[in-house]
Amino acid sequence: MEMSPIFKDLTTADVPLEKIYLDPNNPRFITMNWEVIPDSEIPDHKVQKKTIERLESEFSVDRLVLNMEMNGYLPIDRVILRSISDNNYVVLEGNRRICAAKQILKYSQESPDSISREILDSIKKIPCLIYTGVNSEASWIFQGLRHILGIQEWSAFNKAMLIVKLMEDQKMTQTEVGQKFGLTAFGVGQWARGYYAFKQARDESDYTRELDERAYPYFQEIFNRSNSATREWLNWNEQTKKFTDELNFNEFLSWLYPRDTEEVDESLDPTTILGDWKRKKIVTRDDIRILSYLLSKAPQEFDLFRREGNLEKAYSIAIQKEYEKESKKTANPSDELFQSLDLTIKSLENTPYKILKDSALREKLLEKLTTISSLIRDLQL
Repeated sequence: MEMSPIFKDLTTADVPLEKIYLDPNNPRFITMNWEVIPDSEIPDHKVQKKTIERLESEFSVDRLVLNMEMNGYLPIDRVILRSISDNNYVVLEGNRRICAAKQILKYSQESPDSISREILDSIKKIPCLIYTGVNSEASWIFQGLRHILGIQEWSAFNKAMLIVKLMEDQKMTQTEVGQKFGLTAFGVGQWARGYYAFKQARDESDYTRELDERAYPYFQEIFNRSNSATREWLNWNEQTKKFTDELNFNEFLSWLYPRDTEEVDESLDPTTILGDWKRKKIVTRDDIRILSYLLSKAPQEFDLFRREGNLEKAYSIAIQKEYEKESKKTANPSDELFQSLDLTIKSLENTPYKILKDSALREKLLEKLTTISSLIRDLQL
């Protein structure tokens, strides 16, 4: 796919603040069940009010307001707009800055002496870039260019959704998406596969009611190079972009959203009980690597984790066993023999009275001693 330079679709303009509307379809807001608000409804007062409230409550607009009240509007980066009607525009990139400017204007109207004339003059007209292209995903592109690598950090889920949108809607390859955002092709694939796995859990698992975007990083981590054992256990199918072992997949989700089924009426369907993210047994995304270690190198400890739900305990036991195993490889055989003999002598010196009293146990002890005696005679020859 040939990519045309996007600067060709941008023109400069100074636009009055009152002609600029905040984007209610801001990529920051998008969730799995999002319903797009059409252009005709964007200027509606209720839509704009709700958008402002969400930007203020979730995206630290208050800090921008404080900065702007002191320094005025700083056109370091131009806001990017798209026309939605005659002389009216919606923001594609710069929602937080426009929201802050509008809040300052509102404060000045409520209290005329609260904002200086110079500050108000700086927000009358906003230096902008007007997007004249036809790409329906333009807001995702412009915000992605600024935020996928930082600034006002997007959630991992929203970054993954942008990548998948470009690959599905714009038919871009992993390499092309990587070139656009400074990622490796493997990194793009990891984000995308994590998104598809999350979507499978969201739409087709026993945990569709509990699952939310907080869990996405765990799915992305499964596709880290070091976690092949977990992918194999879940049986990832690259063609369908799904995990095919449904039992293991739902068990994995149960570690993220444990359900308390111990003290409920047995007549109730366990799936009617919601899992609790706060009680998750895989505490961080990095714990997926521990899970992969247990799957590949410590199956007994993996089973212990499945039974008890304590990943740290299972991992500690596995590491201790590995340490003891390595220690035996480097140990001096002579030292090991003498240590074993010392332990044997000590055990015989402290033979329990119960063994001497019980005829069966006594007979068993004498058989062992006879074997030892025979070995001693052979060594003395």
